[in-house]
Amino acid sequence: MPMVSIITPAHGAETTISSTLESLIAQTHADWECFIIDDGSADQTAEIADRFAARDTRFRVLRQEQSGVSAARNAGLAQAKGDWVVFLDSDDALAPFHLETMLNHTRTLPQADILHCGWRRVKNGAPWWQSHPAVKMDNPFAEAARYCPFAIHAALLRRSRLAELGGFDPEMTMCEDWDLWQRLARAGAEFAPVEGLMADVSVEAGSLSSNRVKHLDFGLKVIRRGHHSDPRIAYPVPALAQGITKAALGTACWYLAIWLVGASIGQGDNPGELLDRVAEPIPPDADAYALSAILIDGIVVGAFPDEPIWPGLWSKIQGKLPDLEAWLNRHGPQEAFGSLLVRSLERKVADQLATNVPTTIGRTRIQPIDLDQPIVDLILPGIERLRCPIWRGSTLLGQLEFVVFGAIEADAIRSRLRTVFGPEFDDLKHPAVLLAEDGFVNLPDQDDERADSASMAAPSYSGVAQQVLKLMAKVSYWAEAKTVTGWWSKQEPTPTRVDSISGVAHTGRAEFDRIVEEENQRAVAASTQMSKETPSKKTGPVGDEVPRYDTEAYWEELFSQVDPWDYQNNYETVKYLQTLSLLDDRRFSNGLELACAEGTFTRMLASRVDNLLATDISASAVARAASLQDHDSAVAYRQLDLLSDELEGPYDLIVCSEVLYYFENREKLRQIVDKIAGSLRTGGWFVTAHANLLVDMPHETGFGWPHEFGAVGIGEMFDQHPDLTLSVEAKSPLYRIQRFEKVEHGGFLEPTRVEVNTAQPLPLQVASQVRWRGGQVVEAAADWNDVPILMYHQVSDDGAEQLARYRQSPEAFETQLAFLRDAGWRGMTLDRLLACFDEGAKPPEKTLVLTFDDATRDFMTHALPLLHRYGFPSSLFVPTDRVGGSAIWDSAYGSPAPLLTWEELAAVANSDVTLGAHGVRHVRLSALAPESLLRELAGSKAMLEKCLGREVLAVAYPYGDFDPAIRDIAEQCGYRIGLSCVGGRVRADADKLALKRQEVFRGITQSEFANLLFG
Repeated sequence: MPMVSIITPAHGAETTISSTLESLIAQTHADWECFIIDDGSADQTAEIADRFAARDTRFRVLRQEQSGVSAARNAGLAQAKGDWVVFLDSDDALAPFHLETMLNHTRTLPQADILHCGWRRVKNGAPWWQSHPAVKMDNPFAEAARYCPFAIHAALLRRSRLAELGGFDPEMTMCEDWDLWQRLARAGAEFAPVEGLMADVSVEAGSLSSNRVKHLDFGLKVIRRGHHSDPRIAYPVPALAQGITKAALGTACWYLAIWLVGASIGQGDNPGELLDRVAEPIPPDADAYALSAILIDGIVVGAFPDEPIWPGLWSKIQGKLPDLEAWLNRHGPQEAFGSLLVRSLERKVADQLATNVPTTIGRTRIQPIDLDQPIVDLILPGIERLRCPIWRGSTLLGQLEFVVFGAIEADAIRSRLRTVFGPEFDDLKHPAVLLAEDGFVNLPDQDDERADSASMAAPSYSGVAQQVLKLMAKVSYWAEAKTVTGWWSKQEPTPTRVDSISGVAHTGRAEFDRIVEEENQRAVAASTQMSKETPSKKTGPVGDEVPRYDTEAYWEELFSQVDPWDYQNNYETVKYLQTLSLLDDRRFSNGLELACAEGTFTRMLASRVDNLLATDISASAVARAASLQDHDSAVAYRQLDLLSDELEGPYDLIVCSEVLYYFENREKLRQIVDKIAGSLRTGGWFVTAHANLLVDMPHETGFGWPHEFGAVGIGEMFDQHPDLTLSVEAKSPLYRIQRFEKVEHGGFLEPTRVEVNTAQPLPLQVASQVRWRGGQVVEAAADWNDVPILMYHQVSDDGAEQLARYRQSPEAFETQLAFLRDAGWRGMTLDRLLACFDEGAKPPEKTLVLTFDDATRDFMTHALPLLHRYGFPSSLFVPTDRVGGSAIWDSAYGSPAPLLTWEELAAVANSDVTLGAHGVRHVRLSALAPESLLRELAGSKAMLEKCLGREVLAVAYPYGDFDPAIRDIAEQCGYRIGLSCVGGRVRADADKLALKRQEVFRGITQSEFANLLFG
């Protein structure tokens, strides 16, 4: 009995079947049988099969009326005797060592039910286009639910497994092999890869089915089954019975659809019918870059062009792309999704072209420049990107890339070359010196022979040959950045190509300047329409002001203005509520409020005290407070000078807040402490709230007011009194609320200490007076220590499940901040990081930057209070046209998160937060035409600066989507820092406009979080 049975269905295969069967005769393993099933052929297929059967008894011919490929294979399977089966179509072939190699692996992989090797397309006997090596499938069912993992004859299958499933589904007249792999995987079959390209798919004009609608319909049927239950499987693996998560369904459907759209375009057809047949919407997280790679593959396979494929194929298919781009722009999940995909396609095609021939691919122009020849002006209507491979004779030195505004002058190119080559450019007749500091390097994978020849080209230029050779060995940042930031799909390897240096086309400079000026004027108009800030309230002394508390005249002048310290703002209101919380549920018989001002807190306190006396040194304040009090309230009002007047009593409760700073010295404060202690009953409470001042804690957050003591000093003075003991303290980053209890002389209570948050947003007049972290600046170190920049999006428990990985719960975020603080990490502002670059300062060990993208409201309500509590500065990146709205780019997942308003941003900007730009509309920048790109970068910067009145130096590229030319436009717009989504830490030689960040995803463990800091 043969070890392996080969089943070859054939219909109308007279031109191909001979080479297929010859590949079997050539096998190095001879113990096989082959069933050729003639599926109702009308040509010479059956006669050819009969001749092979007469020639070699291992061939057997079966005949049937045309029933389709699945029925034909099942007919052969019913006759098969081998333990293993290969299905070989009548136009394909096996490598001579295919059976021997695969069968050998059945002995080393005894648990395997399906062994699969690599496969390739073959044209005229030679490999063509891309090969497909076998890869290990960690989850075969999940992969087969999304796509067909390998060609049918790449698999060696255990016959008993096939019998359990009943072979092929006769209803599947296309995609039947894919359907079989999926069913086998759901039933628990073991898949194992075998190294080597041993299955050849013969391609020729017309070999790809022209019935792409049928292909799409059957393919979608397989995909949908993979995401649901399949009643055909009697005993599925329990975990796979209901299919894989439905969240992946749309992506799989559109990967298939886009490939078939490409094939349709390649064959010269209009793909509109295919696009309209997919019921599933394009998923919100669809990757246009990955889709563009799939589209290219479909185009090439569909077109079946001779090599070299480009640019000849481009001229044939480019007319079909505008309709595709327009359709995807209308139906895509993101703004300009079609434009992003097609622009990505254009640039991928350009990447595959020779660099020594001028070529136009859509909106991208490749224009070689030979340094031995004159550089000329270029008029480039309709061109958005200009790539200039730089040659010196036959040596490729590198590549410049420009965003183009209609044309580019020779001077602009020379200027960029001068930047790259340095001042030597003007003096060298044939410049060949490369400066690595500018990132302009040669092919990173050049062999030594080529490097030697390049270095020998410059023997007379001041002995620079060794420098050239050294520079050629360096690896460019851009090769790394482009792989991660979206020039290529994550599934693709980093291409071997010339690294790029970007540049702004100075021609069209007037156009560039016009757009920037329009954005500036738009920002000015928006800022003037914003409501003006409320006239400034005090909320504390300003600058060097030292109030004369000991004079009634000062306070009368102050209270000549109604509500001079803005007692109604949210900062004060939250502090009042926190003060009331320290009263627990206790009710008081009689109480005294000192410095009641206009009675805002008095009215809140009145419900807790049977008889309350509210006092203030200002008669105007007392009169205004009394006029606002409810008539049925048991509150009495009286003018009282705390220094000179006696306090009546005894009281169950005395409250005195935000006034004790103003005593001139500690001796006067001690007198007040004695007076208050003497007016309390034993067991009575004294409650006080005061701001944290730097005079008490110079290195912590507080106000820089010119007093001898703040909340800490005041609290210590009361706690030192023999009749008073601290029982409760509520500490916030900006103030402390303390409750003291009168005890028997010398008594003591163990105090309860709690952390509370200040209200957000802070009023501007409060936030602007705070000295965050004591105003400290991270000092310089002797050596550079790489800086991790952590990237967050939301700190919230609420939101769409599909976006959960981008959210940290407040509890998890606090745990991370506590870990950082306890491990000795300190926060650095982006301004300080920029200064390290500009001034040559070196950041010390355990210094990091915390960034937050999108400016969702939870930053203010959840993240910012915790950042203040743990003493970390942060940076927030704002999409300016979305301010006050919502994160509509996430709307496909459900209700989008609300964003901060301009008023809230103004307060946040004074709260130890550096604001940066995140584009105007939060769109992918590489999807945009030059004018739109410039408006996104220049407009967001201008809007933030005009509306908030502060310089903006940093941009976080939305979605991390940037490339060298976008980076350069950002620099031309005035940005000094650009943040990517490339993982890693910031090194001393980092490009400031392409800094790496480490994204913190939900569910990260403490060890994983720690690894981000050092990875």
